[in-house]
Amino acid sequence: MTHVIKTKDLKAAGVPGYVIDLKCRPGGPWQRLLPGVLLLGSAPPTRAERLRAAVAYAGPEAVVTGVDALHAHGLRDLPPPPRIHLLQPSTTRRSCTDHVLLERTTRPPQVVSRHGLPLAEPARATLDAARQEQDPLRQHHLLATAIRSGLCTVPALAAELDAGSQRGTATPRRALSLLTALLH
Repeated sequence: MTHVIKTKDLKAAGVPGYVIDLKCRPGGPWQRLLPGVLLLGSAPPTRAERLRAAVAYAGPEAVVTGVDALHAHGLRDLPPPPRIHLLQPSTTRRSCTDHVLLERTTRPPQVVSRHGLPLAEPARATLDAARQEQDPLRQHHLLATAIRSGLCTVPALAAELDAGSQRGTATPRRALSLLTALLH
């Protein structure tokens, strides 16, 4: 079994920095997933380990959103995106890495805890994923899938759209409008 852990936690437990560096060398038993975050194992990290590493990197107020949050809520019909999408408070200045998209927000989502991860509630996660999707057809599919699965309702998505930032919402609004017309 492998573990994701912060470097500072290992040092606090008495593991010297030089030992951490030695074990994280190429071919070593550990690997650095993100700055200050290690995987205590040499196998390629799973998506779940990458999620845990991203949350550890971003800090205790970070929340998983987008497709990864939807997967944790039980919606498995969507392919995982290249980057893990996290929300963080607007006062946080942690920067993004290649594998993590950190989005600052003045309107933190309602948090649901599943599998030890802080997740955005489904309507927020769905719209955060839709705002990141550039292809209108895939965006429409994402919204329709979340609605059909019973994870979200059209009114809940519309309310979330109205309450949040207007940035990147034109296409999801059109898709939601089409879905509303189809459902009535």
